[in-house]
Amino acid sequence: MATAASILDDAVTVLRRGESLTMDSVAREAGLTKPGVVHHFSTKEGLVRAVVDHIVDRWERDLTSRAPEASTPIDRLRAYVDFALTADFDQSDLALFSDVRLRELLSEQWTVRLEPWFGDQIEGSAARRAAVRAARLIADGAWLNQALAIPVFDPDERRLVHNIALRLIEKEDDND
Repeated sequence: MATAASILDDAVTVLRRGESLTMDSVAREAGLTKPGVVHHFSTKEGLVRAVVDHIVDRWERDLTSRAPEASTPIDRLRAYVDFALTADFDQSDLALFSDVRLRELLSEQWTVRLEPWFGDQIEGSAARRAAVRAARLIADGAWLNQALAIPVFDPDERRLVHNIALRLIEKEDDND
């Protein structure tokens, strides 16, 4: 018997193949009828929101393994940069874009869950905050390009970009 968790795994498989996330496509992947999916997720919005949470849960497990929960904002941002520049991403990681009608809601859901990892709580001069933000934007671009299958850099360049982003996080607070 299909469980909500196994249906979410099937939904991720649908996304990985680049297919539209619909109740029908998930039902086909799960070997269920559409009412079988509806039994667990009564609406497409409920399904898509659950898929986004399912993917963020995976991200948070990885991020937490890189920085324990009691870590500082700097540690969490460092973990996010490390994750974004070393982990593997695919189309399923773009789930927050899976339904244009829900994009604002899904974006908010994504941000609320991942905001603790973005370094927004880091204080300091404008230069310090800009350096931290630049590191985060490098990380965002790296995972997004990989999920979109857009080649950006070779492995040596990836390692160097990773190091640059980490140096930005460690940049001393100055008045530049």
